[in-house]
Order: sequence, then C-alpha cells, then structure tokens
Amino acid sequence: MSTVAPFIRCLLTALLAVCPALRAGAADLVLYYEERPPLMSRHDQRLTGLQGAPAMAVLQRAGLAVELREAPVARQVAMITRNLEPACALGLYRTAEREKLGKYARLPVYSSPPQSLMIRKDGRLKDVQRFAALVQSPGVSLVLRLGYSYGAETDKALAESSARIVRSSDHSLARARLVLLGMADATLFTEEEGEALIKQLGEAGAALELRRLPDAPPGEGRFFFCSKSVPDRQLRAIDEAMGAPR
Repeated sequence: MSTVAPFIRCLLTALLAVCPALRAGAADLVLYYEERPPLMSRHDQRLTGLQGAPAMAVLQRAGLAVELREAPVARQVAMITRNLEPACALGLYRTAEREKLGKYARLPVYSSPPQSLMIRKDGRLKDVQRFAALVQSPGVSLVLRLGYSYGAETDKALAESSARIVRSSDHSLARARLVLLGMADATLFTEEEGEALIKQLGEAGAALELRRLPDAPPGEGRFFFCSKSVPDRQLRAIDEAMGAPR
C-alpha cells in the first residue's frame, strides 16, 4: 500500500500538469473575441468594454464557464462554422448565411450605432456628406475588413457599390493608418471605435475625421454567434440571462 500511494500521487500530478481543465474546471464553451477597444479588451480571464463587459455578465448569469481565445473575425467565423467544438464568437452581426451555418442568441449583447466614415480631412472625400454619394462614387477606394459584416443593409449597399472595395485582413488600427497615409480614401467604423482609433494615433490622428452620414443604414445588434455543437440548453441559458422570452 505504501508503494501504491506514491504512484497514485505521481499520476495525479502528471495529469494536472498536462490538463489544466482538471485544475480549474472544464469550460462549457470557447468564447472567441478580438481586442478592439473600446468594444472589448481582455483583463486576466475576463473581457471588458462596451461589448465585452455585458457579455461576461450574461455568461455569468447563465452559469457558463468559458475559455477565452483571441482571433481575427474571419477566423472566428471559420472556426464556428466548421463546428469542431462548442464555441461562440462575440459581437457579430446577424446574416442569412451565418444563420444556416451556426446558431445565434435571440437578443443582441450590444446594439451598435450606424457606421461612420473615416477619411482624411484634406482627402478627396472631404465634401462627401451622404452614404449614397460614397457608394456611388467610382474610383473611390474603401478599405474594409475581410470576412466582416457591417450589418445587413450596409452589406447590401456595399455589394451594389460603384466604389472600389478593398478587403483587408488588417486589424482596425492598421486600416485607419491606410486612410491616414492616403493608401485608401476611406474606411467604416462605428462611432465609438473610430473615435478611439483616432485618439490612439496621437498627433497624427488629427489629420483624420470620423463623419456621420445622415442616410447611413441604421445600426444593428451584435450577437453571440455559436457553433451547432453548443447544446440548445446552453443557448437557452444565454437567452434567459438576457431576458429573452422562451
């Protein structure tokens, strides 16, 4: 017996070393996010920000433990739709294509304002005041995020646009820099993110303007978008934590 006990202790030590879930408790699902202040940022094992903080509160009320994983939006969508594990992406717009490939929570975790136009103050779009004029301008280069939805109405307008749409995998700050350097005429951000990016660029950011366009499509909700591997009971728990009717 004295020989068996040390063996068992060694075995448990080895298991705990290679499997952190045994130490901390296995997560119910993976939660994908992207660092995008002021929308979401990670501090230790929690998300903060306009989307991150309410999302964590919802998951806590739902009684769900999550493993946080950072990834660009395009990769998040790819991982969710491949349905390899129970996982959700945070803060995605609802689209018809994604509806077929995954599951959405019933209510948004956050409602975004309309998209605003980021331009150089001295650029070729300095006189543009309307969204329709932007998308109907041939030769204008508009740099947008690869694999990203800007909301159903905005996506439709962009798909029918005469402007030259450039899709980039670069993060938000890099796209703002492309406009700052004159490598693109404009990009789109919600007001809260765009203002934060201009501040982040410091003195150079003073050359940029974030312009509200009165005819821009309305803002839309941002949801938990989950793989089909997420059990319905867990999605119901998220819905109930947000006050969604059954």
